[in-house]
Amino acid sequence: MLEKHNKLINFILFQVGWFACVLGGNTIALATTIAILAVHLTVVTSWKKERELLVVTLLVGSAIDSFLGNLNILQFPGDSRVLPLWLACLWVLFGTTLRHSMDWTGTHKLLGSLGGMIAGPLSYLAGSKLSDISLAQPQWQTLLILAVIWALVIPMLQTFSAIWLEKYQRTQKQP
Repeated sequence: MLEKHNKLINFILFQVGWFACVLGGNTIALATTIAILAVHLTVVTSWKKERELLVVTLLVGSAIDSFLGNLNILQFPGDSRVLPLWLACLWVLFGTTLRHSMDWTGTHKLLGSLGGMIAGPLSYLAGSKLSDISLAQPQWQTLLILAVIWALVIPMLQTFSAIWLEKYQRTQKQP
C-alpha cells in the first residue's frame, strides 16, 4: 500500500512541477524543482541510487531539446538557441518518475514506448500553448518528430535505469 501511495505522490509532484515550470518561468521552476527533489529524496531509499538516473535524464533530455531548438523544431523565446532553465528542470523532474510512478514503462517497454509516443508530443503541445516556446510549422510534422523521439527516449532511459540499478545493487552486496 505504501508503494502505491508513494507512486501517487510522485505522479502528483511531477504534475505540480510540470505546471510550475511551464507557467512560472526559470525562477519558479528552479525553486519548485529543488522543493520536489527534497521531497522525492526523502521518499526514495537511496540518493546514490537515484542520482545517476536524474543526471542522465537531465543531460539526455537537455541535449535532445537543445538539438531540436538548434534545428528550429522547438523555438525558444527571443530567437534564442539556448535551452530555457525551466525546460531543463522539467527533465530532472521527469527523471524522478522513471523508477516510481512510471516504472511500468521499464517492465513493459513496448507500452512505455507507445505511451511516450503519445504523451511526449502532447506534453510539448500543451507546453507550447502555456509558455513562450513555439513548435515549428507544420505542427503535425513537429509532433511526429517528437513522437518518434519519445518512443525511443522512454525505453532508452529505462534501460539505463535498469543497468545502473543492477550495478548499484551489485556494489551494495560486496563486502
